[in-house]
Amino acid sequence: MKGLLRERVNRSLFGLALAAAALGSTVLASVSGVLVLQATLQDAEKHASALERDLSGSLTSFQPIYEVQRQLQMAASSRELRSALLLDRKGRVLAASDNAVVGRNVRQLTSADGLGDLPQHLQLCFSARVSRGFCQGQRATSLVDGPFPLIGGDHMIRVLPTPLALEGLPAFGQEGLLVIEMDLQPLVGQAARLTGLVFLAGLLPLFLTAGALVLVVRRQVLPELLSLAQTDSLSGVLNRRAFLEAASQRLALPGVGEQAWVVALIDIDHFKTINDTYGHAAGDEVIRRMADYLHSAVRRGDLVGRLGGDEFALLVGASASQAYDLLDRLRQRVASHRWTLADGREPQLSLSIGMVECGSGGRRQLGELLQAADAALYVAKDQGRNQVMDLERSHPKGWTMQPA
Repeated sequence: MKGLLRERVNRSLFGLALAAAALGSTVLASVSGVLVLQATLQDAEKHASALERDLSGSLTSFQPIYEVQRQLQMAASSRELRSALLLDRKGRVLAASDNAVVGRNVRQLTSADGLGDLPQHLQLCFSARVSRGFCQGQRATSLVDGPFPLIGGDHMIRVLPTPLALEGLPAFGQEGLLVIEMDLQPLVGQAARLTGLVFLAGLLPLFLTAGALVLVVRRQVLPELLSLAQTDSLSGVLNRRAFLEAASQRLALPGVGEQAWVVALIDIDHFKTINDTYGHAAGDEVIRRMADYLHSAVRRGDLVGRLGGDEFALLVGASASQAYDLLDRLRQRVASHRWTLADGREPQLSLSIGMVECGSGGRRQLGELLQAADAALYVAKDQGRNQVMDLERSHPKGWTMQPA
């Protein structure tokens, strides 16, 4: 039983170590990925600021609009730049990296113009219902947009208010907006690849660390936990759950049909009278000593369990006749033994035992065998107690259980 439970617990601990390592590596990779992504966003802003300085210088040099248009087109040839626009304060496009949108108002621009969701953001800057959107103020502002805007999207929009002094403008010194849209997808992809590498690199050492902790638990804590989980605290034998699980597994092993097994249920006769006469402390002492007695009477490979109260269960690897002789000798020894309690009192103890052989009447499942053994135990009590009852032995022509 301990080996089977130990194997199951070991599998659970291994799975727990792997899950803990995966979780820790995921957290490590996520944190590092966010930090790398934030760093790449800062680099993108620096690149955009440098580009803004180059372009804004030409916006106050009294050069023709078409020259600004050419510079925006050249800037957009960079892989990092999606588009560049120069707007006046009314939202009209003065120059752009795409000639098709020049002269139009931002309210007339749509995603069909090849600008993605840029027109939606720019329209907020010129909406009377919104306080100039993210374009408010006199400094350059940035908007990171995409699937994960809180930690970094797939593109960044930079808006820089700038004075205009260009040939062909109707007024001198009017202000405009320089809009630059940066493509962050290569940076996000790089951060994702780095996150994956950090995850894989962190998985092994974290798993080794978690595995070392699991090994310490197995060596120092697991034996005690297994004992507590399987042992009845009062009697020291298998508790009900441990006995039922171990007996079921034993009967389910391959080749069990070649090995004779007997299931027996044992009750201490008139145990309630012992409790009432001598007290519950004496009753507990009787339970403990009877468990030791049963454990010493069977072989090492047999199972002894306490199902509850004064009821014990045995799984004996023997034929029905051998098990009957063993149990009857046990019954006689208990009845003839002089039981002396710690306080010196001497109760008279005897056992009623019901037994059934595996395969008897076609019964091979533990539940069926326990039910048959319980029926035999009931007959043993009904016929005067202090006896071993095997219904197959006493009724060789067969017997059936009737519902109460």
